[in-house]
Amino acid sequence: MPKVIQQAENFKPVNSSQGKSFDFPEIRVVEASAGSGKTYALAKRYVQLLLNFSSESQEVSMKEILAITFTNKASLEMKLRILEFLKKIALGTLSETELQNMLGPLGMSRQAASQKAFRLMDFLIQNYNFFQVQTIDKFINTLLTGCAFKLGFTANFQIKTNSIDYLQESLDQLIDSAAQNIKLKDIFEEFLHHYLYLENRSNWFAKDDMLDILKTLFAQYNCYGFSFKASDVKPSDIIKRKRLILDKMKKLRDILPETTDKRFVKSLEKFLSEHKNSFDIGEVSTYFLREAPPVKENEKGLSHIEKLWEQIRRELKGVCEDEAFSMFNPYIQAFREMLIVLHALAVKEDVIFLEELNKRARKLFEGGFVTVQELYYRLATRIRHYLVDEFQDTSRLQWENLKELVEEAVSSGGSLFYVGDQKQAIYGFRGGETGLFEEVKEKFKTSPVRIESLANNWRSQKAVVEFNNRIFSSGNLTKFLIQKSIQEDEAKKKDAVSFTDEDTARLENIFKGAQQTYEPANDKGHVHFEYVDTDKKEDRDCLVREKLLSLLKNLKERFDHDDIAILTRGNQEIETLTGWLLQEGIQVESERTLNIKANLLVIEVISLLKFLNSPIDNVSFALFLLGDIFHKAVGIGRQELHDFIFGLRSRLLSEKDVYVYAEFRRRYPKVWEGFLEGFFKNVGLYPLYELVVSIYHRFQCLDNFPENQGFFMHFLELLKSKEEECSDLAAFLDYFEKREGEEFYVPGADTEAVKILTIHKAKGLEFPVVILPFLGMDVQPGNSSENKQSYIFEPASGQDVHLLRVKKEYSLFSQDLFQIYKREYKKAFISELNNVYVALTRAKFEMYGFIPKKVGGSFNLAQLLIPQDLCRIGEPAVYPKAKAKRQAFQKLPLSDYHDWLNYLKEEFIDQDELKYGKEKLTGEVMHYALSLVKNLDKDDKKKVFKDMEKNITAEFPYLEGPDEYVQKAKQLIDAKELKEFFYLKDADVLTECDVVSSYGHGKRIDRLIIKEKDIWIVDYKSSQDALGRQEEQVREYISIIKELYPKKKVSGFLIYLDKLTAQAVK
Repeated sequence: MPKVIQQAENFKPVNSSQGKSFDFPEIRVVEASAGSGKTYALAKRYVQLLLNFSSESQEVSMKEILAITFTNKASLEMKLRILEFLKKIALGTLSETELQNMLGPLGMSRQAASQKAFRLMDFLIQNYNFFQVQTIDKFINTLLTGCAFKLGFTANFQIKTNSIDYLQESLDQLIDSAAQNIKLKDIFEEFLHHYLYLENRSNWFAKDDMLDILKTLFAQYNCYGFSFKASDVKPSDIIKRKRLILDKMKKLRDILPETTDKRFVKSLEKFLSEHKNSFDIGEVSTYFLREAPPVKENEKGLSHIEKLWEQIRRELKGVCEDEAFSMFNPYIQAFREMLIVLHALAVKEDVIFLEELNKRARKLFEGGFVTVQELYYRLATRIRHYLVDEFQDTSRLQWENLKELVEEAVSSGGSLFYVGDQKQAIYGFRGGETGLFEEVKEKFKTSPVRIESLANNWRSQKAVVEFNNRIFSSGNLTKFLIQKSIQEDEAKKKDAVSFTDEDTARLENIFKGAQQTYEPANDKGHVHFEYVDTDKKEDRDCLVREKLLSLLKNLKERFDHDDIAILTRGNQEIETLTGWLLQEGIQVESERTLNIKANLLVIEVISLLKFLNSPIDNVSFALFLLGDIFHKAVGIGRQELHDFIFGLRSRLLSEKDVYVYAEFRRRYPKVWEGFLEGFFKNVGLYPLYELVVSIYHRFQCLDNFPENQGFFMHFLELLKSKEEECSDLAAFLDYFEKREGEEFYVPGADTEAVKILTIHKAKGLEFPVVILPFLGMDVQPGNSSENKQSYIFEPASGQDVHLLRVKKEYSLFSQDLFQIYKREYKKAFISELNNVYVALTRAKFEMYGFIPKKVGGSFNLAQLLIPQDLCRIGEPAVYPKAKAKRQAFQKLPLSDYHDWLNYLKEEFIDQDELKYGKEKLTGEVMHYALSLVKNLDKDDKKKVFKDMEKNITAEFPYLEGPDEYVQKAKQLIDAKELKEFFYLKDADVLTECDVVSSYGHGKRIDRLIIKEKDIWIVDYKSSQDALGRQEEQVREYISIIKELYPKKKVSGFLIYLDKLTAQAVK
């Protein structure tokens, strides 16, 4: 694979011969633009390290290499590449070019490499656990597991992926404690004062808003690793200052001369009439942004007006800064207290939250709990070579956890190999620190630092590559910034941020590797963008919908639907686009269509569960009755059910205690008894998983709706995974209703459907055709909490940070805040540009897009980035199919389930067994005694009974007189009717024989007699069962044994210990 070797400035020189060598220690940095073979480079490096080890022990080589990825999918892809390389080298099928590229730096012959690769493959298959290609979270989890005791946890701690319930419980505990704890009481009182008078909010459920921000603080606390520092300003100080400003404004109003700008006077009068005690800074007249009052010069008393004007402006500046720095004070104070309660809960339940893994791990080194050497000892390995993928998205906290390990490795002759692309840094909101890309080079500059740039695009056709080369060229980016500045001047944008020459140089440095070459065979391609020149969102959506559907119709002539991906910025757009396509009968694969919460049949099952949880829930029961599941299983006409339910409407409105289920039970007693009564009576007695399996069985869900099997099965998987967390039906229903996330998504298959996903989810993927229906740049400085309050991190003392509220008006009145805003705006601007780069580099063959005039309510900067003359490159073409299409829908055999409500009854102890403990013990001892008897026709009878007495004494030491049971066994064995089961010719006997059914159910047969042509199954019972369950159990044994011995006749018998008789089971 071609690459360009660059010498890093200020780093230890590396000449060309050294560049081709494989010497250690070494830092190797690979700058990999989109489509340039990043995974290939990582896999090749891993294989080279394996082959380069001089030791013949494959275990040593594999255990000393760690490759870190950021997603499980990337980890799997890299493993597949590594295995593919090893296989091809071992079998000698790697191309000559690739072989030279792989083995050249090692100075290894083809034959030697083939032999070593063969041994490595053989070892890897038998020791897959040494194959250390894993996510950063999995590696950190391994570190914590080895040192759990030092952090106050057991070695068996659990990882919780969802911390919301614990955060809510912690906050509830704080609120409950506030009645007795004065400190907590003051915190919550200050929060309410702040909430009502400074945030000007009046939500009845203020706790929910507080919890939203506390969740955000917890996420950022774990993401960045720092603590939050509250401002010294109190809400009362800000309110006093605002009242002072109102007083000064009133004085100003009273002394304003007649020549004052009438518009200002009118706005001031209105403002003062509407605000008596406080105000929001956004409501203050923009006239106060001017340095001088809107009064004619040489006006009498102007100096006094100017002095008062300056005082108001100064106070406004102070209020803005106080509010910006103190707006999150009550939340920070509550967060500190909540962390104490949360950590106590976590230790008590022995859990660590997934999002705090890196924060916890950092304490190991910062607190001096462990050294690198001790850590390696605990891990039972020593890592010498580190490979890191997507380094531009690595957070500082993640790097700090790796840094000491990497330093130790490099200092002892190891290496660090990291790959990334600063142009694709789009995870800054998760703590991704692009500056680390350059910082790490500087950190290890005393070691040989080799920098490689992968300049060839292996993914895209010529037109796509040339389009991106021109868009992200230095000239176009410079022109883009100039046009942005002109547009903002023309729009008289008050908070416009200008870019300096230094900013331009930084931008050019990030995109310096954007210029790529393409493969000679990829000489086609097509790119086409259109401007959507409408102001109103409704008009824009209507126009984009029309153009998108027309485009899909045209593309269908040359591409299959599953070749097409539509990329968006947010989930709301996914909802909109999915709806458009489904309305036109186009199959879609998106978060909406793959979400079991949006699947109508799963919703029906949930409605039934809601009814079972609360029978007075008329709406849920009615929804289930009117659904497809009930209709297909029961056969009652839809219209009849509709008339029945809506016939109750007048009674439901006029009478109390009218329940739909009770009326249904009276109207359709047989249907109720056959389909619903069992669930109604037994809900809560059986595990939720088994309850839902029984619902599937009773209503034949899998038979009637085979195309929805994936959704039904994923719902069961969700139930199984949440058994411990959601202990009852009500808890699960609450979880299902409130939670969102990927755990609700059914993994997509290769179906004939258009893919719709976000740009962030598309990162690292490629598609034959990409459509960008709403390509835009919406620069929003800072981060946002769930209730849309934006904030910025501002360094304080030590590792603490202030949390600044982002508000445009603050930066207008305060130059200090504007400098902070400007810094964050530039970071957000680069992040937006990176998002556009990722979106524009996903296509293999063709790319289409629509560029709206506005994004939200702001001008869409993408119009300036993609000029009119670059909106169309290349021509549509027909491309050869890369591989044969898989069948769009493959019918899987349906799972066959028991009716678990009846099946599990055998797990419950019979009431008689509880009453008669003595008989139960006798049965256990007799079962054990008879299990010691094989074939008395061949065995020494006296020895058998003598050994039986010894064994009973050993197995049941608390028994008095084991000879009593030996005598009972003799009587049973010698009974005339039973002798044939113990005195056997030419037969093998197995006792306490474990067997497994075809469904995986384990069973134990008391006595299995295998003859030449027959097999007898014998089951001992203390007494006869009037319900026939014993016979049913033996029949099940017979069916299992028939599958194992299909050519033999299988018979079953019950031997009753109380009557010493046998009964054949038909």
